[in-house]
Amino acid sequence: MIKFFRKIRQNMIKENRVSKYMLYAIGEIVLVVIGILIALQINNANEDRKARKQEVKYLKNLQIDIQTELKNNDTIIAFRANKSKVGARMLEFKKLETVQDIFELEGAIQTVFWWTTFIPTNNTYKELLSSGNLNFIKNDSIKDYLMELDKKYVQIENAEHHMRMEYEKYLYDTSILNGDILNVMDFQLSAEKGEITLKDPSQIPIDAIIPQYQGLLTNKTFINGLKLSIMNNVFIKNFHIELTAHLEKLNQFIVDDLKSI
Repeated sequence: MIKFFRKIRQNMIKENRVSKYMLYAIGEIVLVVIGILIALQINNANEDRKARKQEVKYLKNLQIDIQTELKNNDTIIAFRANKSKVGARMLEFKKLETVQDIFELEGAIQTVFWWTTFIPTNNTYKELLSSGNLNFIKNDSIKDYLMELDKKYVQIENAEHHMRMEYEKYLYDTSILNGDILNVMDFQLSAEKGEITLKDPSQIPIDAIIPQYQGLLTNKTFINGLKLSIMNNVFIKNFHIELTAHLEKLNQFIVDDLKSI
């Protein structure tokens, strides 16, 4: 093809057809420019397809994270709700009289005292940030909700940190410093079996234990610690409820975006 055009140019020059040659040269330049533009357009289209393919991969991975997070969130909402209810029951705990009362109280203490930390399921979002690929996500609503989601994670983390300090100061330290704890647990058998094993009720010295627990239940610091635990668990539970609504909305944005493929 190149030889063909070269031959035409040479013939025009030999025949001294300068004006026609100039027109031909201009036409040839135009054809070259058009060819370059077409090539660029094709290349851009290919790059757009690659970018969209990568975006879809990220969106689908985000959906997987969201579904896992929603399930975890449901568990944590129930966990926080139960802790606040049990803490409220402890404030109204009846006078201890029997070994069954001790088992019930220790069960309540374990429920209130049990600590768990929320660990976000946000691997895909962290990858988008660390790799600098957040711009692959073209939908502004999805990007905005992802960034707001990160703020909600920080909100929960800060609330848990605050509650942890209050637990240590008003509940953990107070209970340890004011009497025996875990009186219904058989430590020897638990260690041997590798699982929590409770004592036989006949082994519980209620005359020695009841006064200690009765004193703990009337301890002002402990009571205030229980009140703070109830309040904090309710607050954090509501943060997770808000998180669920946010995740569901984010997932809907992704579903709608993927439908446009």
